[in-house]
Amino acid sequence: MKQSDVVITAVPSAPGQEQARLAEGIAEVGRRANTAKYGDASLADPGSTWAASLGETPYRRRVALVAQGPDGQVVAYVSAGLPLSDNTALAELELEFDPAVDVGSVGRALWERLAPMLRAEGRATAQLWSSHGEASGSGPRVSPVTGVGTIASDATTDLLIDLGFVLEQVERYSVLDVAAVADRAIELLRRAAAQAGPDYRLHSWVGITPVELREQLAVLRARMSVDVPLAELDVEQEVWDAERVLHADQRVEQVGRLQLISAAEHVPTGALVAYTLLTQRLDLPEIAYQDDTLVHGDHRGHRLGMLVKAANVGALERLAPQVARIHTWNADENAHMLAINVELGFATKGAEGGWQLRLAN
Repeated sequence: MKQSDVVITAVPSAPGQEQARLAEGIAEVGRRANTAKYGDASLADPGSTWAASLGETPYRRRVALVAQGPDGQVVAYVSAGLPLSDNTALAELELEFDPAVDVGSVGRALWERLAPMLRAEGRATAQLWSSHGEASGSGPRVSPVTGVGTIASDATTDLLIDLGFVLEQVERYSVLDVAAVADRAIELLRRAAAQAGPDYRLHSWVGITPVELREQLAVLRARMSVDVPLAELDVEQEVWDAERVLHADQRVEQVGRLQLISAAEHVPTGALVAYTLLTQRLDLPEIAYQDDTLVHGDHRGHRLGMLVKAANVGALERLAPQVARIHTWNADENAHMLAINVELGFATKGAEGGWQLRLAN
């Protein structure tokens, strides 16, 4: 299906029948695309999650465009997350296609409709992550500016390069078989706790962060936005406070996920100095995502990354025993965190490319 066969439509921001229909169409494109790349649809959000994400909050607004075929079926989409309280010159894109679509022509049609909207919003930089199954064979590869890692060249990479996007960074996509590593996680937690020693105390919770921990977690979440390897991606430190932590926790619930957080307290000061979070999909309860993990720079070298990660895996097994697989992503140059994941038992399944385009006025 080519550009001449599709109609580009904006997804309504207000809830209703049309929003629900198009959100489900977006979800179906995600399911087909991810099945083609990875053999299953574990990474495709359901329509209800897409619909919930279109509501504006004090921190973020999202716009989405879809390409529909002659029968009204959604065959491709692009969305732009627009931060409102920080990073206000940035647009965070998601782009996906039905495997039968002509990516070059339909992708360009979506971009030509979206780009003027971003400029009108005052957005100076667009970023997106392209997903790629684990490479096989010796086909062409694309290397990022960092020089670390590669992704397979395909129709999406060709489109992005043609539009002027630069591949800044590559992340490794890995999956953990939870049942296979249960005993390993317990042993790694024991070893990490012994190495951390009595100066560090674990805290774990489900869902909403306790009131007394929100301000401290806000400090870590702000650091998380810039302390991880970012290559040359234009990102400002996010502004977090207790209210934003509560809002983020509530949003996780609204989009249909269960959140688990483990954090390490530095006992002499009473400050949280490391944290990690997992979210379980309630529509696919066998699936969970490993999201943020951060150790404050002043407290690295005490195995706190392993401590909080292994603790969270153990908590997940107790509280959400349906989870069979945990999915995660790490920059290829983040050797320390990748080593922790490998030790836990994560296996590489693919890669994502971090692309950036500075928009002309």
